[in-house]
Amino acid sequence: MISLLDIAERSQKGPKVEEKTWNLSLFRKMEELTGKYGIKCPDDGSFFNHDDAQVEAAYRAAVDFLSEQGIYCLTTSRVIQLTRDEVLQAIREAPSEIAVGTGRDVRVIKSRRIEETEGLSHVPGHHAPFSEELGSICVKNMAQIPSADLIEGFNFRAVDGREVYGMPLEAYASRRQLAWLRQGIRQAGRPGIGVALYPISTRASVLVAPMDPDYGLRRTDGILLTMLPDVKMEQDMLTAAIVYNDYGAFARGVASATAGGFCGGVEGAVIEAVCQLVGGWICYRDRFGPASIGRATGRMAERLQPQPNTYWASSLACQVLNRYCPLPYFNGGYTQSGPGTLTQLLELAYNFARGPLNGANVDKVRHQRAQVNQAQTPLEAEWTWEVCNAVMHSVHTRSNGEVFYRKLAELIEGRKPEPARDVREVYDWAHHRPMPAYHEVYLQAKQMLSGVGLQFA
Repeated sequence: MISLLDIAERSQKGPKVEEKTWNLSLFRKMEELTGKYGIKCPDDGSFFNHDDAQVEAAYRAAVDFLSEQGIYCLTTSRVIQLTRDEVLQAIREAPSEIAVGTGRDVRVIKSRRIEETEGLSHVPGHHAPFSEELGSICVKNMAQIPSADLIEGFNFRAVDGREVYGMPLEAYASRRQLAWLRQGIRQAGRPGIGVALYPISTRASVLVAPMDPDYGLRRTDGILLTMLPDVKMEQDMLTAAIVYNDYGAFARGVASATAGGFCGGVEGAVIEAVCQLVGGWICYRDRFGPASIGRATGRMAERLQPQPNTYWASSLACQVLNRYCPLPYFNGGYTQSGPGTLTQLLELAYNFARGPLNGANVDKVRHQRAQVNQAQTPLEAEWTWEVCNAVMHSVHTRSNGEVFYRKLAELIEGRKPEPARDVREVYDWAHHRPMPAYHEVYLQAKQMLSGVGLQFA
């Protein structure tokens, strides 16, 4: 397939285009492709796609976009042009699995089938802000989750009492993040579990700073290198991708899109989400990532409202990837409510229960407006894992999922989001368990889901 050096060269020599022009052309192209291929969200409130013709249509539209429109390099304001043969070859050569970690802690992350009832991979945390004194203890607790296959890093505002600001301190902070990750997994008794750098900044020098087999990123570890919204990439991440690819470490990305942006409605968001995962593989060699579609919003809603249209779009995007592109993908979920609350656990169930039915693995959990020490605890990760396993063994199919989701939506519709609490108030990090009050909240959420038909082990 096309090499990363070819991508680098084209990012320097491709057609010069202003970003505003790219954004407007993206909107027009998505409108053209959704009309050409007849991609249309049903008006019956379906949470899942049941039309195989839509899967083929969305796939053809995504290939057309990448081969006719290309990928925009934000750094140079140039378009990376790709031929149809290059796009199709990249898709054919995409791997369906990857081994992460080392020794007895090695795990294999695999692509799953739609409605498959076994084989979930799990990335429980972090992708969230924590203070440095909580760093390694949070990692330890995430690594203590038996289902955890990979631990992603976290960000922080200060290191060694200094504000993380400017390239020297950012590079140092990246190395400290990996030191805390390695310390935490050792304390958990899982020294070989794979870890992935969560970038402190996207400068190339900062991204490669923690590459260190003894104290930092090993060749069995990885890094988060994400495509930007609107099918855009940047040279700093490409630089890191070239270095890490040569080093032997993996990259993980994101295949998400936002309906209501330059991609247009949910139909255009499906095309963009597929382009994001394939584009991340082409530009950064991203081996897996979350596949989801959200909706552009301003302020956080005062009341929760189910959004079946975006769930239908996510279902369609997952089916396209599942049928045509072997890369493993995950289902993640941010919530408006914070840790320690009943409403967040219900939101998480609503966000994650669809994952196994769409062939997705289980990704990390986080409060949407993440603040330091207010984003996540291990209980939310364990809860989503428990919910997904219950769905596999009691819901089984997308048809059953439609019935189940209508009941599940009633549990969250109209609820007022609950504010986040400091995670030290709701979780006992020394003993890897929720505080008693939070445990009672968990039991209440479990009882409510049992009441709408979910059968827990």
